[in-house]
Amino acid sequence: MKLAPVAIAVLNVLAVQAVCAQEELTYIEEVLVTANKIEQPISKTPGSVAVIQSDEIEKQGATELYDALNHEPGVSVTGGAGRPQNITIRGMTGNRIAIIKDGVKVSDGYGANALNDKAGRDSFDLNDVKTVEVVKGAGSSIHGSGAIGGVVVLTSKAPQDYLQGDDFYMDADATYTGISNKYKGSSTLAFRAGDTDSLLRASYWTGEETRNHKQDLYERTVEGNSLGYTVEHFATDTTLLKGQVKYYQSRAERNEGSALVQTDGKWEADKFNEDKTTTTIEAKVGVELDSEHFLFDTLDSNVYWRNTNNQADTNVLMSRMKNGIHEKRRQIESRDFEDELIGLSATAKKQLHTQNTEHNLVYGLTLESNRHARPITKTLIDSNGIQPQQYVPFVEARTNTFGVYVSDVITWNNWSLVPSLRFDHHQIKPESENSIGGIAVSSQTSQELSPSLSLAYQFTPELNSYVSYNHGYRAPSYDKIYGYNPHLFNAFDPFIIIPNMDLEAETSDKYEIGTKYHDQKWTLYAALHYSKFKNFIDAKRESFNSKDGFWYFQYKNLNNVKTYGAELTASYRMTDQWQISTSAGITEGKDGDNNYITAMTPLEGNLTLDYQANKFNSYLRINWAAAMDKTSRCLNDLNMIEKCAETGSWATADLGLSYELISDLDISLNVVNVLDKEYTRYQDVAGISEAQTKYSTEPGRYFTAHVKYRF
Repeated sequence: MKLAPVAIAVLNVLAVQAVCAQEELTYIEEVLVTANKIEQPISKTPGSVAVIQSDEIEKQGATELYDALNHEPGVSVTGGAGRPQNITIRGMTGNRIAIIKDGVKVSDGYGANALNDKAGRDSFDLNDVKTVEVVKGAGSSIHGSGAIGGVVVLTSKAPQDYLQGDDFYMDADATYTGISNKYKGSSTLAFRAGDTDSLLRASYWTGEETRNHKQDLYERTVEGNSLGYTVEHFATDTTLLKGQVKYYQSRAERNEGSALVQTDGKWEADKFNEDKTTTTIEAKVGVELDSEHFLFDTLDSNVYWRNTNNQADTNVLMSRMKNGIHEKRRQIESRDFEDELIGLSATAKKQLHTQNTEHNLVYGLTLESNRHARPITKTLIDSNGIQPQQYVPFVEARTNTFGVYVSDVITWNNWSLVPSLRFDHHQIKPESENSIGGIAVSSQTSQELSPSLSLAYQFTPELNSYVSYNHGYRAPSYDKIYGYNPHLFNAFDPFIIIPNMDLEAETSDKYEIGTKYHDQKWTLYAALHYSKFKNFIDAKRESFNSKDGFWYFQYKNLNNVKTYGAELTASYRMTDQWQISTSAGITEGKDGDNNYITAMTPLEGNLTLDYQANKFNSYLRINWAAAMDKTSRCLNDLNMIEKCAETGSWATADLGLSYELISDLDISLNVVNVLDKEYTRYQDVAGISEAQTKYSTEPGRYFTAHVKYRF
């Protein structure tokens, strides 16, 4: 749904005129960061970390990762409602980004070229999240395998976030977003009974696939729900027992009508049905001890289980005219992807003080077992009868991981030193088959030491500068080691991907230099970053088999990759009510052959003007990006190599307001892309040919609305 610009302007003027209140002096608030296990103000954290809080998500009317993260420099999300969503941080994407929710890793995605374009990472309800923290760059010294390019830490809401000294809390909220014509309703109930706090939260949503500008993508419908229960019991003043169980399911369905029958002998889809369902079930129990023990001040231990299942079913009815005969056939396919994790973790914290030095020590361990399975079932029905086929392109496997880590924030005088070190041991082994495609498979083990070190100097209470080094890695995954995946229906060059038992872990080394300034009116963060990645895993053509006529590919450790860039975030509170802020960033990168990598980010950013009163907030944001012509080489529809798609520069405007209509009733309205600009983000077309970008434009003008009432 689109609003006329005149209507938008009138709406904003009326809202501003409705506000008249005396304000107390307000300042730029500090945000606390916990992604690296130690709580620090973001202005004192020696590295680039972004924090998005739940009230921002609600006010923006965001219901997807895509909506919540796309205004942060160096970070972008592809996909959207009804489509797999994939996070890119400073040129790294896919499963090279670790996503951790309440201490438990979110399921991996999968897709061609590790882009996760078949199953994304969006297997949870975003509106159940209290904070989203994005660590830009390697983070394996704390978070282990997968954090080679960055970390996204999601923290769910707890009972005390709502109760805040009361015994009962209840709310209901509703969101509408025109980007996918989605309606979402949620309700939260928190209550205290004696020493026990409980939280119950439920959501339901229905809508459509995220649209492009012309709204001519597939007609997918989206429906989903989530339900969660959290309980915390204070057994003593120093002992907290806690439990959590959550359920999430999202379904996207595509139904296409009939099409014309081709006369050149090619099959044409008369009817196409696709049903994709993502289901996540998770449970966790734990104990928190708050005691001045000689080994720790606090100890948080948990046992957890998570199961994520992606089920994709397609049913296609096809027909053709061949030699004057009208032929028909039906193809039925079911693709199942299951990622099941069971684990144990413990994190201890200890503060130590000497005459001139303070230590904030954190250490812990994780023990996890992860099962992966991706079976496929196909059935072809035509004049030859029913022809069922079942195969497993990747051996069902289990990954066992043990990790132990330690980190210390050491401060003396104006200096701060943060050394960290983690050791991980990985074992991956087949669960059921000892061979695939006639090729023997076996267990593989690997170990990795992941250090990090940062040094900061506090020039004044408001100003500091830092240098940092962080190591990252990702152990070879089951699908790269145990895959036997025939691509026999490639029209130009059929091939088969075969297993590789000798893959080494991918690693990265990130270097960053930055400065941070924060006082009551100004905030300024600036950083330069450089990362070098080794042993990148990608498919490489190995040999041609003259007997079967197929090329054989294998995942290999290939050329090294380097990325580099800069980021800037600044804000200034002009008066008690007005604040202006801006952010910008750029990331470039090349492989070992001096070719540009695909997942770069052009120079892009935003400029925002905020107005804050007693019960009213509004903003005007200008988003922009420079042109991108530094692209890699890719295959076009004719299987020929050409330069990948480029994008032009663009700028858009967003407008929003929030108002407490009456006590405990909040409303928020946003208009996105006010001027209905047609444009394409480079991140959405990176690595594809120009001919494949037809449907890749961003949505036109749309609005979001959010209403929340606290009982």
